This record gives sequence, structure tokens and C-alpha cells, in this order.
Amino acid sequence: MIANGLRPVLLVAVMGFVGVASAQQAQDREGDPPAVIHVEGRVIHFDGLISQASVAKVRALLEADGSLTEFAIQSGGGDVEAGMALGGMIRDRGMDVRVVGDICLSSCANYVFPAGNRKFIERGALVLWHGSLLQKNLLKNFNYSGIERQLGRPPNWLERWSIQRAAKKWFRRALSEQAAFYTELGVDPRITILGHEQGCTCDWTVSVADMAKFGIGSVSADADYAAPGYARWSGEWQLIASDDEAPTATRQ
Repeated sequence: MIANGLRPVLLVAVMGFVGVASAQQAQDREGDPPAVIHVEGRVIHFDGLISQASVAKVRALLEADGSLTEFAIQSGGGDVEAGMALGGMIRDRGMDVRVVGDICLSSCANYVFPAGNRKFIERGALVLWHGSLLQKNLLKNFNYSGIERQLGRPPNWLERWSIQRAAKKWFRRALSEQAAFYTELGVDPRITILGHEQGCTCDWTVSVADMAKFGIGSVSADADYAAPGYARWSGEWQLIASDDEAPTATRQ
């Protein structure tokens, strides 16, 4: 049994921790403003944090209007399970995904972008990965600083034990959901840890051709996508190449 008041703290810590490049980035996300979401014609525009609340707003829009066919997104990522839920809605409705602004990062790249029927990357925008639930030692390296801030003190030994137990349970369930999600899409999830496998402690993207090797097909981008001087985003990132063992796409 988790101590009173600790479950919301745990969920914030776990959901913010996995799928980000570092614990510091996870901490930074806690203060992000809510996403700005609106509809123009047949397009849902989404700008900001992927969260349970923002996904609920998208769900309501889709349920109210069956004519919506495109999802235009700019996002630095967010909640893992919310990302999968959002990707599932896009997949189920056969919507196109258009990356606008500067980035589609983390949960956006992991779950929203590959779920699109057709995928468009506007000039200057980047699809960036930096990890997923497949990362090694995620729970071993669990960071308690966010929990300490929310509790106003370090967790005691019983709370730490409860946190670790609940985190393991959540992790097993979420990992199973992620595996099912990628199987449904026909996408090889190794793209979410490709940079780690190559020793890159970075945010990374790959060419459109390499995306297809991992099952992310029907992608349209400029011929110089991710070339030097291409991106609008001011953050650090790298263009990496897939290895020769990446499978042929199972869905185009």
C-alpha cells in the first residue's frame, strides 16, 4: 500500500522520468504550461505538453467532429501513457500527422509521429528521439529529487520501498502496452533507443530512408532534412544513421 498522498507524487516522478534524456529534463517538464489546442478546418493543431489533460481535450474534439483528418503538432513530449493514447487515436482514425514549428520530441516522436497515416515534416522542423521504456537501467537509476520537492522532505525507507514497488509494477504494465502499440503500427521500437545503442547521449533524428527501415513509412520531408543549417530548433541534436540490422518496414 502506498503511503497517503504518495501515489500522485509517484506518478509524476515516474511518468516524467522515463523517456527523457535526463532527470533534469524531467524536472524541467513539471512546470510546463498546458498545451494550446484548436481546430482549423479539418486540422487539429496541438502545441505543447502531451498530458492526460491535453489528450482528453483532443479526444473530445475527435468525438465531436468526425471530419477531422490531420493532426498538426509541435511538442517537446510529455506523459508516456498519454502519448500512446494520443497515438492510438490518430492511428484508429487514420489521421495524417504534420510536424510544425521546431520539434516533435520524446513522446511526440515515440508515439504520435509514427501513428500517422501519412507523415509530413515541415521545413525547419525536426522529429527527435532520446529514449523510451526500452532504455537500460531506468528503474535502477530512479531519481528521487522530484518526489523530495513535492513532499517537502526526502522519502523515508518505507516510502522509498513503496515507490520502487509501484514503479516496477507500472513499468511492467507500460512496457507491455508499448510493445503492443508498436506491434499494431508495424514499427520496430529500437528506433527509440538507436542513439543509445550507438553511444549517443543526445537527442537524435534519422533520415527519412532510415525511418522507413524501422517501419515508419509514408514520410514527406525536404530533401535536405536534418542537414547542417536546416533546423529552427536551437537545442543540441544529432543526425545518426541506422545500423545494417534494422528490419525492412512492415507497414508503409
